[in-house]
Amino acid sequence: MIEPINNFVDAMVDSQEQFERIQVEIERKDKEMAGSIRRFQERIKEVMSRGLETEDEELLGLYNRAQESLGLLLDTVAADIEKTQKGMEFIKKYEQSFNVAVFGKVKAGKSYLGNFVMGNLIRDMGIATSYDNLPRPVVEVYDRGKVYTQAGMAEIKEDKDGFVVDPNEATSAIQLFRLGALTWFDTPGIGSVTWENEMLAKDYVDNADLVIFTSNSDAAGTRQDFAEMAELHSKGKPFLLLLTQSDTLEEDFDEETGDIISTLTAKSAKDRQDTQRYMVETLVEQGMDRLKENEILTISAMLAVTALEEQDEKRFRDSHMGDFLEILTDITRNEGAELKRKTPAGRINAAIGQILKRLEETEQRFGEYQNDLERKQKALGSRNDMLMEQMKQQCRNRMDRLIRRKTAEVEQKKSSVRAGELEKLLSGEIYKVLLSSCAGEFASGQHILSDYAEKIRMEGMGDLEMKKDRITYTVHNVERRERDPDGILEHIGSFFGKKYYKTRNETQEKVSEFDIGVNEQQILNMAYGQLNVLFDTEVPELMQKIGGSYLMQITGLIQAAARCIQETKAELESLKCPL
Repeated sequence: MIEPINNFVDAMVDSQEQFERIQVEIERKDKEMAGSIRRFQERIKEVMSRGLETEDEELLGLYNRAQESLGLLLDTVAADIEKTQKGMEFIKKYEQSFNVAVFGKVKAGKSYLGNFVMGNLIRDMGIATSYDNLPRPVVEVYDRGKVYTQAGMAEIKEDKDGFVVDPNEATSAIQLFRLGALTWFDTPGIGSVTWENEMLAKDYVDNADLVIFTSNSDAAGTRQDFAEMAELHSKGKPFLLLLTQSDTLEEDFDEETGDIISTLTAKSAKDRQDTQRYMVETLVEQGMDRLKENEILTISAMLAVTALEEQDEKRFRDSHMGDFLEILTDITRNEGAELKRKTPAGRINAAIGQILKRLEETEQRFGEYQNDLERKQKALGSRNDMLMEQMKQQCRNRMDRLIRRKTAEVEQKKSSVRAGELEKLLSGEIYKVLLSSCAGEFASGQHILSDYAEKIRMEGMGDLEMKKDRITYTVHNVERRERDPDGILEHIGSFFGKKYYKTRNETQEKVSEFDIGVNEQQILNMAYGQLNVLFDTEVPELMQKIGGSYLMQITGLIQAAARCIQETKAELESLKCPL
């Protein structure tokens, strides 16, 4: 009887240092994961600090949806981390030990089993065992995150400084003790009086290294039992199935005294085997074939205690408590370290997996936003085309008015408008149209347009002036001059006072100039040509830049968030623990 008890206790003592080393590994992984999440949260907050000023409701709505998604991501990640930390508030304290959670229905004998394993019952019998080499375990009680001692919970009944043995097990507390490398958790029973009882038990079972599922052998395999075991099986949680209270009272008549003598004995081997076979067959039918018959044990802690009190080797052997302790000893020595790593590793991987899921969901939403953005970009392109046509027509109208007004001044003052002045005036009119139109469409248009002031310039214009025409004509001049007499007769006539003349014909080319009007149409044609050049080159670039300024802000937000998510995903993937 004593050998399996001593082997069990000695194994708990010898394995303690190994589990303490494992805890150091776990804490390092926890810190790395927390650091990764913290850096992610800081980067996302920096991305969210960017703002967008626009009157475009569609763009603003898209930007706000992206911001809301990032905010939701931060909230859900924070909630996931908080949930994980809350689930580990008490279990982390015991990560340096091999944690066994006893889980089962009300009245399944969990508390009595815990009292036996804790050893106080054996100590109080005065039986010398390895328990004597350890301090007497103290029961701690956890009630929804708060820690109590037994003395501080008046409603808890005590039994030899051990676990509470309450016929109804109607407590919402987790009761536990430490025994070397082992921490034993007695969870609230399934079907407890409150919903919180069951939720608390399930939370802590998720963080245990090994679950011992207890089911009363008198009513083994209820629908609720199989439902709970199926949940554990789906989580891949290692557990043993104990069919408890596998004992019966045999009554015999004492002929000498006339009394009825009741003796606690084990159930028959056939009864035990039939129950085990039924459990295995039903487990297989329900897809839980991972539980084999050798992982199902029928036990009686009460029979073991009775056998120890009466020094009855056979009844102790029939109680199968020695077999149970040997299983725990073997698991702790041979599989404990692996299971110990698996539990926190599974917890860390589950937390990482949950966060990765959140990141991927947000990543998918951002892909949808990117599609919306591309559609918006196309719509902006179409709208810009229409807007440019409208602006071009407005520019033509304003140039027409300006040139006509200047034409009137030239006609009135008989002056001219030099090309440089005219180019400056026309450029100013175009800038006003662009400024007015873009400011109405885009809030940041004026800021961006100011950078284009030097590019929005009319060039190559001529002077606006009066246009003249010329007529060339010929003038004939006949000139008569007195001449000397020629010959005898003319000399005789000259003597008597007669005068003689000669004529000379001259032809002269002359030019006449006259005003025919201001070169208004010529200037207009040149202005239209220059306007077409601007709207083919500079204005489209300007519109693209103005419209793109919003798209770039949203694109920048999406790309920055995507990079942050991808970097964090890669970092978290690298932090996953091998199982």
